Amino acid sequence: MSDDSDQEVPLLPNACAEEHPVLLSLLTEVLTDGDVFVDVGANTGYFAVPIAKIVGKAGRVYAFEPAVDVAEELRRAARVQGVEPWITVHEFALGSGDGSTHLRADPEHPEDSTKRSLFMWDGPTVAEVVVRSFDGLVASGAVDLSTGLHAVKIDVEGGEMPVLAGMRQTLERDRPRMIVVETIEGHLRRAGSTVAAIHAFMRDLGYVAMSDARVARPLELNAVFEFSDFLKVDGAFVDHCPKGKPCYAQGWTGP
Repeated sequence: MSDDSDQEVPLLPNACAEEHPVLLSLLTEVLTDGDVFVDVGANTGYFAVPIAKIVGKAGRVYAFEPAVDVAEELRRAARVQGVEPWITVHEFALGSGDGSTHLRADPEHPEDSTKRSLFMWDGPTVAEVVVRSFDGLVASGAVDLSTGLHAVKIDVEGGEMPVLAGMRQTLERDRPRMIVVETIEGHLRRAGSTVAAIHAFMRDLGYVAMSDARVARPLELNAVFEFSDFLKVDGAFVDHCPKGKPCYAQGWTGP
């Protein structure tokens, strides 16, 4: 029986995810040695594993993957690539608060682990999973952000808004350089949200969506948010978005 290090592990979890290489390229541009990256909905490690190579032993990747079978694939991929010590894999889901719920498969694609969701009401149950808020994990010390939080990726098949709500305090405090969020309208509506609501939430935190002109190809299923130090409110530049006021960064026209 050969050692794991001699085996090739395909890291791309979904051949249809054509935007993933673009997103990975953008994330790697803003991360460096010693940084901290949070991957919510990490699946088998398409983002977590290569980014662990960038942040190195001085940094940390926190990967959240509630499905036991997929989390084990992620660990194996990290081991094969020699970055397992730099990735902390949490086998539970993130949400707006603490609890538990059912992780379900897509009824049309039950074997596709990338399509599993906490908000898939008619799919077969994969497992009952624990749900935690990210802010709660940070407050308890389960996630160590003493060196900061530098980038976040969230891809949880419709549950993106609850995840963001559960990490709002951390985002306000640490101001990650980049936050990547999957924004598929049909998926978001499963959890009672919309693409416009995601943009509004991020705008309220002082983030603006990167324009298509700055990426290798137009993004249709994801949004890349950057923190803006120059937000404009009522014609004046401010360093944060007051509640109830529309905020716009220079050159940004909104979602």
